[in-house]
Amino acid sequence: MSNKNLGVAVLNGDAAALPEKTLIVLGLGRGGTSMVAGVLDKLGVYMGDGLDSRYQDQTLLDAVNRRDKAKAVATINERNQRYAVWGTKKLRLWRYDNCFREPVYIVVFRDLLANANRRQQLFNVSLLNEMIKLLALSVNLLFFLKCCKRPMLLVSYEKALIYPDEFVNTLAEFIGIKDTSAITTAIDFIRPSPSAYTTSPVHYRHAQASRVLVGYIDEVSEDKIYGWALDTRTSESVNLELFINNRLLLTSQADLPRPDVADADKRFHSQCGFLFTLNPGLLNKGDQIDIRFAHTQQSLLNTPYTY
Repeated sequence: MSNKNLGVAVLNGDAAALPEKTLIVLGLGRGGTSMVAGVLDKLGVYMGDGLDSRYQDQTLLDAVNRRDKAKAVATINERNQRYAVWGTKKLRLWRYDNCFREPVYIVVFRDLLANANRRQQLFNVSLLNEMIKLLALSVNLLFFLKCCKRPMLLVSYEKALIYPDEFVNTLAEFIGIKDTSAITTAIDFIRPSPSAYTTSPVHYRHAQASRVLVGYIDEVSEDKIYGWALDTRTSESVNLELFINNRLLLTSQADLPRPDVADADKRFHSQCGFLFTLNPGLLNKGDQIDIRFAHTQQSLLNTPYTY
């Protein structure tokens, strides 16, 4: 048996045998809940209508934020009728939890300093005060979990990024999903792992304040090209086009988690990574690679790029 710490723990048994259940993603703001909700979406779990890059069910969120219990219950009941298994990302911890059918919790935890540092950049608040606030919220969450008897999976955000295969397979087993194609898609959603993009921060200096469309190729190999790209005016993911030798070959959406990008500049967001998977023989030495924003045809900062 491996002694590797994967940063996941199952409490109160798994939920695979439950034919009907609601998967509720819990955590602190900017603490990895979007990544977990995105993985569930890629696994085929309905997570809401018109999801943005944060995978937030806006209809249900609005009802919860307005304390409109009637609207929240009506939305939940409508989802129950349509889906045996569905999920939602829920930052307002235990509000209306007794209204969900067979709730199952996936709870994500992120490094306290990393989370507070990100919030400091966004909201111009005191780092230490933000750490204290997040610590208090974490204690409240832990007390809730301590009293909860429902199945739950606890997840380390950092470990999930390092070990995406193990995290996704553990999550899929926990909720009873066996679709290998969906599991592969969910794993690819998390990649690239931190080790693959540690060189990227040195290039942020090229993203001048006057440029709203920014992005960079981090690494190229014969079977993949990955990096990051975003529009600083919106948190929506951008669409990209891959040209090799001036021929349009592939399109992709830059929606993979990249917490390092978000931490580098307050204008940036984390759901901006991209990965182009290449068929054998598609890319050869000396080929010219150009990745462009689909709606403007503007190239990334370090393209055209010669392989």
